[in-house]
Amino acid sequence: MHDRTEGIPNRLVDYAEQRLLRVGRHFDRVQEVEVEFADESHRGSNPSCLVHITVRTDGRRHPVAHVTERAGEARTALDLALDKVDRQVVKLKEKIKIERKRASATVLDGDGDEVENGHSGVVERVRMKLRPQSVEDATAALATSDHPFYVFLDEGTGLVNVCFRRSDGGLTVIEAVVP
Repeated sequence: MHDRTEGIPNRLVDYAEQRLLRVGRHFDRVQEVEVEFADESHRGSNPSCLVHITVRTDGRRHPVAHVTERAGEARTALDLALDKVDRQVVKLKEKIKIERKRASATVLDGDGDEVENGHSGVVERVRMKLRPQSVEDATAALATSDHPFYVFLDEGTGLVNVCFRRSDGGLTVIEAVVP
């Protein structure tokens, strides 16, 4: 807390600290929150209080959230600033969740199958949502797919089967046998 007004009561400082704990509950990487109160007096205008809040997380030099609010009273400006910084931190958390999903290198193709790119460039891992299907449905799905194979659950047996294109253009269905 930085007080540039020299008139902020201790109960307002306690209130600010209590409300800032919510930011830590929304986003556990918060390492430092800086709150600055300043008087803003212009000639002929009403005196107002300016509140700056800066939120930093671990491993980052630049702030992840920065808010400036102005109001007639310090508590009003603080409440406005706290609401804004709270929304910014929640939005950042959602953005990180989305980026993590993208970073896992999964791409959805048209059939709802997920393809993960291997990090070494040699191995490709393919994840597929298995649905109970007939062999005819699986061969039709393979014909529309870009993949050389199609994995499905045989609706008759409930076992995992693989349908793939042979080099001569024909189709082969591999039926798994569980010992």
